[in-house]
Amino acid sequence: MNEQILIDSLAAACADRLPNRADVLALRPFTLDDVRARASRFLALVEEATECAHDRANFATRDDRTLVQLANGARAVVYHASGALQFKAAGSPFESPFARVEERAVLTRIVTEAAQRLRLQEWAGDSGSLQFERLFQSKGQGADRNERIAEPVLFRATGAWRHLIGGIPVLGAASVALTLSGNGATEALAVHIRPGVAEKLDSTAIIAPETAARQVAANLASVLGNAKERLPGDVVASQTMRFGYLDLGKRTSQRVLAPVFVAQIVLRHRLETQAYVFAVPATERSYLDLPLFGTEAMVGRARGAGGKHCENGLR
Repeated sequence: MNEQILIDSLAAACADRLPNRADVLALRPFTLDDVRARASRFLALVEEATECAHDRANFATRDDRTLVQLANGARAVVYHASGALQFKAAGSPFESPFARVEERAVLTRIVTEAAQRLRLQEWAGDSGSLQFERLFQSKGQGADRNERIAEPVLFRATGAWRHLIGGIPVLGAASVALTLSGNGATEALAVHIRPGVAEKLDSTAIIAPETAARQVAANLASVLGNAKERLPGDVVASQTMRFGYLDLGKRTSQRVLAPVFVAQIVLRHRLETQAYVFAVPATERSYLDLPLFGTEAMVGRARGAGGKHCENGLR
């Protein structure tokens, strides 16, 4: 594996879209009472979108989340650590498919208009905004015994939005995800946006992307360990790196948003494909604890070798 080529490719992926400086932000702390108020606001939105009344909702509080059982089998979850909210309607995932497989532009317009009706932009806060990022489609297709293939069926369309603060994206899971069925009903809704910014802690210079890329390459080498043989030059199947703030996940408490670089690297060697995600600080001073997950790569197995380990696979 040519480490310099990897570093150059990662640095080039985001070199043209970097600010010179960025703010380090303190997130507003919240209590369980705040979580309940946030849940009530979310359930009111769900009721507006689905006519699923929440006045008879059954709440069950666990250690890290509150489960909400709604009418007709629908359910919602509120995560205490982050304030993340999720809703899932009742019913089969194959109910109410679309009449036909629509063009991506048409589906994008449909989910965008639904998001506007639900006023999802309001969850971004005073200093934030939502930017449409990606469209997902859930499709199905079948064939009979004579190998005659049916036309594909579109069951669900999901729009994903990214939360931006001061024009800087908050990386991680989709900030907002809205899933619609073929009749336009809301099948699922997720809001992974933390309650809000309390204050600006610092304004700091952003390091060069080459410096961050070198740290990513060092982290990758640390995870891979010492292979028995040198990895081939084409082992890196894909790589990309983005700049932004990082949300640590719905189950993790977080008090600070600080600029980072997040890299995604896919390695492919013989029968093994492995994907890695690394986050490194985008500032000289580290404001967040960014642990390096994993100490070694998965041991490879050859499917045609009777269960024996690949002697020269990635370790």
